[in-house]
Amino acid sequence: MPALAAAHAFWITSRAAGVLALLLASVSVSVGLTMGGRLLPRARRTLRPLHEALSLAALGALGVHAFSLLGDAYLHPSLAAIAIPFASSFRQPWMTIGIVAGWASALLGLSYYARRRIGVARWRRLHRFTALAWLASLVHALGMGTDAGTAWFLIAVGIAIVPALTLLVVRLTEEEAVPA
Repeated sequence: MPALAAAHAFWITSRAAGVLALLLASVSVSVGLTMGGRLLPRARRTLRPLHEALSLAALGALGVHAFSLLGDAYLHPSLAAIAIPFASSFRQPWMTIGIVAGWASALLGLSYYARRRIGVARWRRLHRFTALAWLASLVHALGMGTDAGTAWFLIAVGIAIVPALTLLVVRLTEEEAVPA
């Protein structure tokens, strides 16, 4: 059994890191929507460090998820296959959705550190697309993930995404209610 586990260590690592990235990103989206919405207007300052830490942890887990696949004995992907949309023919379109979601998450998440250069108002408009990247990651996980149909995965993801989805709907409803 240890030899079998060693042969699958990269795949197991990628699986675990992918689930962790999705859970961390879901909680980060919830915290971000709480900060930006009208539910808790004073939460902005106190929740920002938590939101930043969760976002960076999710990006770290995302990096482990992608790069550990390079050692996968079954898939044998190239760097291009895990980094460039449509470069891999493996399980399309789920693979491409995951790659696009990963790059979008990284770029949108790290854009926080360039917000003064871009302009805060422009950065806020740009940062709203983070919800789309998160939803694409969810689609990737449900379509590609080996555990997508298992009860433990659906329960864990459900616990993490239901608050984020609820807050997203509330946020979108708030924006529609405010006259332009």
